[in-house]
Amino acid sequence: MSQSKNKKVLRAVRRPFEWTGIFLATLIVPCLTVKGCDRVASLVAWVGINFMQRDKRVARANLKIIYGERLTPHREHVIIYHSFRNMAAVAVKLFWICRNSRRRLEQLILADQQIADIIREAHPSINISAHIGNWELLSQICILNGVPMTSVAKSIGSKAMTSRLRRIRSCIGQTIVPHEGALHRLVYALRHNSSLGLLVDQLTPVKQGGAWLKFFGIHVDVSISPARLSRRLNVPIIVAWSRPLKDGRYKIEFLKRFDPDPDVDDITRSQEILDLFEQIIRRHPSCWALNYRRWRTVHPDDPPERYPFYARKRNKNNVFSN
Repeated sequence: MSQSKNKKVLRAVRRPFEWTGIFLATLIVPCLTVKGCDRVASLVAWVGINFMQRDKRVARANLKIIYGERLTPHREHVIIYHSFRNMAAVAVKLFWICRNSRRRLEQLILADQQIADIIREAHPSINISAHIGNWELLSQICILNGVPMTSVAKSIGSKAMTSRLRRIRSCIGQTIVPHEGALHRLVYALRHNSSLGLLVDQLTPVKQGGAWLKFFGIHVDVSISPARLSRRLNVPIIVAWSRPLKDGRYKIEFLKRFDPDPDVDDITRSQEILDLFEQIIRRHPSCWALNYRRWRTVHPDDPPERYPFYARKRNKNNVFSN
């Protein structure tokens, strides 16, 4: 059986379990407290770290990119567990805000007046974050402060499941556009008084508008669309992230504002943004989605041994090889 057929069969088998999970999450999670959500996230993390062996291997390989051989096995295990727990908490709390959405978001997010002033003063702007902390909340804090927002979301599972998750994300008025063909919609949004919410630590091949940048000293193919949009439409870039707190809430932390500068090209600006998140991830590795295969493609001029085990190199015909 071909690989594509295997994937179709796997999706067909997995779909009823996914829908059962979403149904139960929609039914049960909104009845929990914030602490109850965190207990569920802890349980999910325990299951993940004990049974999701490939994700653990990816997380371990990514930690080696960040820290080399400096971590002890115990410290490595603790960081990976808390990374899994953080990702589970992001998913659980996404369902939690389905009910009484605005009030619960105000309860969940801690942001001082400076953040609100920055968001309002910069509007329309391009708000940048990464898969660190609770990445769903930066756009939501903008909505809470009266700033219209448009964000991009990739497909997850079936079309019906993707549609359901987009409805949850837009529960208080955020506009969600699909990843495919998003650029034109983002331009339209900026020109019609909507700020943008984008994540920068995702795989974006060069042929899809990405560029090779350095991330922890190794080339990655990443989108430079935020920098390009900022320059062409003369709008600022706001870089921020949401840091998890011990009580289950999240604090929005402003990192930097980049105003359009004709002397700064798109690649340079994109590298500056990526460097900011490298600093945050190095300080808070357990807040980052460590099981994401970030260094998936080997740069043509780099030795493959510098990359983690899951990376693949393209041959001359633009086809991946092991």
